[in-house]
Amino acid sequence: MGRKILKISLHDFEARKHEVGKQVVEACRDTGFFLLSDHGVPDADIDEAFAQAKRALDLPGKTKKKYPFSLDRYVGWRGLDELSSVTGNRLWEQWLVNRYGVGGYDARENDFIGDIWPQELGDSYKDFVISFQEKTHAVLLKLLRAIALGLGWEEHFFDEAFDITSEQNPSILAVNYYPPLTEEEVKQKQPPRLHGHADMDMLTILYQRPGDTGLEIAPGNDAQNAEHLIADPGNIWNSMPDVHEWTPLDPVKGCVTVNIGDGLARWTDGLLKSTYHRVRAPRADDNRGPRYSIPYFANSKLDVVIQGPNKKFDPVTSFDLLSKTGESYDGKKNKPGNEWQKKAYLQAYDREVAAEIVTVA
Repeated sequence: MGRKILKISLHDFEARKHEVGKQVVEACRDTGFFLLSDHGVPDADIDEAFAQAKRALDLPGKTKKKYPFSLDRYVGWRGLDELSSVTGNRLWEQWLVNRYGVGGYDARENDFIGDIWPQELGDSYKDFVISFQEKTHAVLLKLLRAIALGLGWEEHFFDEAFDITSEQNPSILAVNYYPPLTEEEVKQKQPPRLHGHADMDMLTILYQRPGDTGLEIAPGNDAQNAEHLIADPGNIWNSMPDVHEWTPLDPVKGCVTVNIGDGLARWTDGLLKSTYHRVRAPRADDNRGPRYSIPYFANSKLDVVIQGPNKKFDPVTSFDLLSKTGESYDGKKNKPGNEWQKKAYLQAYDREVAAEIVTVA
């Protein structure tokens, strides 16, 4: 029997919003991931987003180093060598922007840096990325309205907290790039391209290209040892949940993949599941070429206080979630011997549970 993954349609949303809300809450309560169809972002825009992503990542290394990733703003370029001391190979690269490019709001300095975009990519890059973010954010707002209705909350409960025009909105559009592997590397059974982790944001909307396999999810309801990690944002890299099953969640044509992050898990008193997931290395029958994905990491404004109605977890702000988790990760990422790293990259699994895609009307 497979692990049930709901495929939910946003078709005729205004007329179906209560129905959609029930479906989304069911998916996020049981699995933490779902597939979303009829989302309204045109295929041509998604294709162009991948083309623009490749343009950014194809910049020379010396150029990308001018825009380094910052834990104060969560934007910029993360190089391929970030975890090389742990894994011994180069696994991934990431380029992150928000609606201010690689500028925006520096939370640590409590200061708005401004609208900074890489000049090397020209105005066409900026214009397209802002437009694409806005279209993706419109999908997010529908999902948040659906979640609120599905929980029995006021429909527009989340609207103000996710105001994309605010300088304090840290929502991020990222590009993940995984370099190709040789046939010999595949035979050597590489560690995952990206380690097992839960997202620390509120909700992630993920664009993937057909054929780019590798995303695997752990069970949302069955993972052991996970809830205390949500309770303490700074603890996530010291201890990981015990995962014994992984389910491949390959791209489905016409759909985006959506998952809940730690922030929304806290906001719902743990009802919605922030599910562990990873990108495994290619197998012999997989495409071993380069892999790209585009996640939209949606966060509420930095000063918004997050706490569920039952107050199961202590109140935190979005800044708390981002800064505490980020500092913990930054302090531990390249220390060989850390147990979380061994578990994240080398963790064996007992079995693979197939995905059972269930389309809901």
